[in-house]
Amino acid sequence: MDIPSVGRWILVALAVVQLVYAVRALRPALRSRPGERTDAWLAFADPAAGVPVSLALAFGNLTVFLAGMAVLGPILTWQLVRGIAARRRKPTPA
Repeated sequence: MDIPSVGRWILVALAVVQLVYAVRALRPALRSRPGERTDAWLAFADPAAGVPVSLALAFGNLTVFLAGMAVLGPILTWQLVRGIAARRRKPTPA
């Protein structure tokens, strides 16, 4: 499958945006206290693992794409599990 050149540039731009978000999320992750670390590190890991996936799609490298998805899949799954658990823990109004 060949991706048109416009699509490649869009995916490269998406990778740059993800890299910026990863760099912005790194400082709060490094400053977080022991009880608050998981959310901050997941906020960093999501865009950081997405950069190689976007670039692999842009350049048509299936091996790097599959390896990146193997890393990104558990990160996204864990974010989903924590989000569902957080919604269930909220107290109901009386």
